[in-house]
Amino acid sequence: MSRYKIAFVGQKGIPATYGGVEKHVEILGELLANRGHSIFVYSRRTYNNFHGYYKKMKVINLPAIPQKHTEMISHTLFSCLELLDKNIDIVHIHSVDPAILAFIPRMKTKVVVTSHGQAYRREKWGPIAKSFSCLAEHFYTTIPNARIAVSKTLKKYYEEKYKCDVYYIPNGVNIPDINNLSFEKTFNLGQIDITLKKDSYFLYVGRILPTKGVDILVKAWNNLEKKCNLDKNLVIAGGSSYTDAYVEKLKKQSSPSIIWLGYRYGEELHWLYANAYCCIVPSEIEGLALTLLEAMSYGRCVIYSDIPENSEAAEGVGISFQNKNIDDLSNKILYALENQTYLAELGKKAKERIKIEYNWNDIVIRTEKVYDSILK
Repeated sequence: MSRYKIAFVGQKGIPATYGGVEKHVEILGELLANRGHSIFVYSRRTYNNFHGYYKKMKVINLPAIPQKHTEMISHTLFSCLELLDKNIDIVHIHSVDPAILAFIPRMKTKVVVTSHGQAYRREKWGPIAKSFSCLAEHFYTTIPNARIAVSKTLKKYYEEKYKCDVYYIPNGVNIPDINNLSFEKTFNLGQIDITLKKDSYFLYVGRILPTKGVDILVKAWNNLEKKCNLDKNLVIAGGSSYTDAYVEKLKKQSSPSIIWLGYRYGEELHWLYANAYCCIVPSEIEGLALTLLEAMSYGRCVIYSDIPENSEAAEGVGISFQNKNIDDLSNKILYALENQTYLAELGKKAKERIKIEYNWNDIVIRTEKVYDSILK
C-alpha cells in the first residue's frame, strides 16, 4: 500500500468540538495516519488554539478573519498559500465553498474535494454570499482531480447537473460503548443546574440556525404541550452559528419544558445520546447529517424530516415527518410517546444499519482508493 502526504483544508479544525465536518476530518485523518499516511490538518485560530501533533496528525494553526463572510475564505487562502512551500501528495479540501480556491494547490499537486452539502441553501447567507457559494460549486465540479459527496442524493445532483464523476463516500460513525453509564446526570448552566434522567427527554443536537428546523421543532413541541400533559422534556444541545438573534428569539418562544443546554461535547454529549428517549433531526436541508448517524449508532429511534438526505440514511429505521410541517412533527412526537416498544425496535434496526453502511473501516479504504486513482 502506498503512503501519501495528505493535507486537509477547509474545515474549522481539530480537535473537533462542534461541527460535523470537523468530526469527519478528525476521524478520517486519524485512521489514515494509523495506516501509515502523513496527515496535515489546517485549523483556524478562531476555532481553537491547538498547534502540534494530535492523534498522529500534524495540526497547523493559522489565523482567520473572524466574521461570518470572511472566516472560511481567509483561512483557506492562508492555508493554500502556506501549502505552496510544502511537498504534499494530495490536498483534500472539505466542503464546497473553500473549493473556490482549489486552483492554488492544483498548480503543484493533486486535489480532492468532499462535498458535505450545499451552503447556498442556508437562510443565514445573503444574496452575495449565496452567489459566491454557487460559484464555488462550479469550481468543485471542474478544478479537483477527484470529487467526493457524502450522500447519494448529492452525488446524483452533481452528476446530473454538471455531467462530472463524483464518488459517494458517506460520513461514518463508530458504535459507542454505552455500558456502565449512570441513569441520571447533572448539567451546569451557569447559575443553575439541570438534572436529567434516562428516557426523560427528547433530544436535538446541532447548530441552531434556520435551516436546521429548530424553530419548527420548538413550535411543534409548544403546540403539543397545549394539547396534552407531556411527562418528558425537550433538550436542545447546540448553539449559535453567527445566529445569536435567532437563538434568543427561539428561547423566548419556548415553553418551560424545553431545556437549552448549549453546545455539549465529549462525555456529556455521549451521555445525552445514550439516555435519550428519542432523538429529533428536523433539518430543512442537509448533506448527510452526522447527528442523525450518531443518534442511530446509539440505538436511538430518530424522528427526522423527510428530506432525501435524511430518508437515505434513516428510512425504515426511524419515524419521518413532512419537512417544515409543524402539525405532522407534533403528531410524530405524540406517536413516539405512545409507542415505546416500537421505538426500541427501530433503534436496534438503526444501529445495525450504521454497522453495515456507515462504518469507518470501509470509509477509509474507499477514500484511499480515490487517492490511488489520481496518483497512479
